[in-house]
Amino acid sequence: MNRYLLLFLPFILFANEQRLLVSGLTIHEKPNNRFDEPYNAFNYGLGYEYNFYSQPKQLYFGLNALILNDSYYNPQFTLGAGHYLRFDIGQLQSAVGLSGFIGWKKIYDDNDIDRDGGAYGLTGGIAPALNFYYRDASVNFMYVPSFHYKDVDITGFLYTYFSWRF
Repeated sequence: MNRYLLLFLPFILFANEQRLLVSGLTIHEKPNNRFDEPYNAFNYGLGYEYNFYSQPKQLYFGLNALILNDSYYNPQFTLGAGHYLRFDIGQLQSAVGLSGFIGWKKIYDDNDIDRDGGAYGLTGGIAPALNFYYRDASVNFMYVPSFHYKDVDITGFLYTYFSWRF
């Protein structure tokens, strides 16, 4: 176990910006899920983010880990990585970029008839991201579009989380 910690220690030590993440609000393209139940719009959870940010108008790399309650009220673990470009617009900074993510979550397919079905597995994707920073606080938005692959149907959603730099 200590070997794996040593692999990640340099990232944590040399990160220019470390943040505590609090997941928040998700707006779904459809009001109800495949079981005709309302989606969970309040995906509460906690995470950690570190960015290799140095100054505005330069591309930087960010990594994060997050544990949250997903849209079906199930626990989910997600790792994310992305490239961003941050702009300083006075009191406020904004960043745009692409974030790739991989997660361990309960996945439902066309054979599942209720929320008790499904099985945990890997999921992932790439999403455009928009972030706003004010002093140590930020609000972050990611949009994942709808898609259907084989017998898995994903409803598009706008995911919002908040962070605090420490």
